[in-house]
Amino acid sequence: MFNKNNLKYILILAIGFFACSSIYLTESTILGEYSDVAFSNRVAVVYANFTMAFGILLFSMIYRKAKNIRQHYILCMLLTLISLITFFTTDNIILMSVCLCLSCFFGTSGFCLGYHFALITSNVENNYRGRVFGIGYAIGSISSYLVMNLPNRIFTSYLSIIIYAILILTNILLVIDQKELDVIKKETCTNSFKSYFKVLSIVIILMSFLSVISTDSISISVFDMEGLYQKSRIWYAIGLIISGIVCDKNKELFDIITLSSFIFYLISIVLLNQNISPGIIVSASYFFLGFFVIFRTITFMNLSSKNKSMLFICCYGPMYHILVESCLAIFNNILDYYLILVLLESLALGLLLFVYILFYSRNNRVSEDDSIKELSLKYKLSIQEEKVLYLLMQDLSNQEIADKLFVSINTIRNQVASIYKKTNMNKKELREKCYFRTN
Repeated sequence: MFNKNNLKYILILAIGFFACSSIYLTESTILGEYSDVAFSNRVAVVYANFTMAFGILLFSMIYRKAKNIRQHYILCMLLTLISLITFFTTDNIILMSVCLCLSCFFGTSGFCLGYHFALITSNVENNYRGRVFGIGYAIGSISSYLVMNLPNRIFTSYLSIIIYAILILTNILLVIDQKELDVIKKETCTNSFKSYFKVLSIVIILMSFLSVISTDSISISVFDMEGLYQKSRIWYAIGLIISGIVCDKNKELFDIITLSSFIFYLISIVLLNQNISPGIIVSASYFFLGFFVIFRTITFMNLSSKNKSMLFICCYGPMYHILVESCLAIFNNILDYYLILVLLESLALGLLLFVYILFYSRNNRVSEDDSIKELSLKYKLSIQEEKVLYLLMQDLSNQEIADKLFVSINTIRNQVASIYKKTNMNKKELREKCYFRTN
């Protein structure tokens, strides 16, 4: 697990998350001091979140057109630094708000987040991605919380620019040292892939809706939230790491826990309304939030890694969540009503379980025919070799394949050897290429 490659991407993620969340919190705090609470909250929660989502979307659009996406990444990181410096050198509220949004748009919560996710998808094996992401995000989350607890004269001073500049430049140097992302020559996408992508998108949007209204309602319900915040951040980091491990080791158990967490959220709203065990509920809520964060990220990473021409969708999970969070923030007053909140939670949870069980669990991988057809076209296998590959993936022996195709076993041996030679892969590697990991 902790080889040089994985540690490198843990570090890139940790510094990236640390930088983007700390810059966001610093600028939000300062903006709140210069303007009224309602205005600063609207900028930080609504406008900034929308720009984050559009930054991720911009990455996916440029990735499909650019010849050297890394140059765009470096430019966006430098623009983040420029917007941060501009923010500190002005006292105009509108300009400060614009700079805050630009930091979110260009930085490692927007465009550069997409680049980081694409790097991990391309360079980290799928049975390590959960842990790499979980540990990196946990370190970044805890680090940003520690910075928040520094005295205000440091946290919101010019000194913080030096800290954030070092983080940004370090991230640039780490990324420059990595292999450049592959250029897309032609997008290829089967109907099964499209179907799976659509269903997964619906599942993530429903989960995001449930997550946002649940965590918001829990924060509102717990009067001593500030006192519980430090403990909850620790549980959040633990949840990220444990969920990353479970995701890599046992996908079925990971999915069950993730779905169960949304049932817990509904129960917790009822319990908090009765003022029952708020400390335990808040801690458990943040712990389970880690499972959803890993789910929305790793599922899209694993999906895009099976089709390199669709690598740009690897960052769609957080993009969907940010958009849902922004939209709900606009209608936040409606969610203050307890009965409406419980009703919305119940309906969304029922719809999520219906979609997941009826569609998602049945369509969680590309069909065998489609995946083998893609592989056959890519490596220019003959029609007969494609048939042999299909049967080989069914764990049939050479003799069984020969019997089914009515040819000699020597012919099958030669064709299997030809398949391995053309694809430069063994049977295990071919299986990983042909199938999505089942749920």
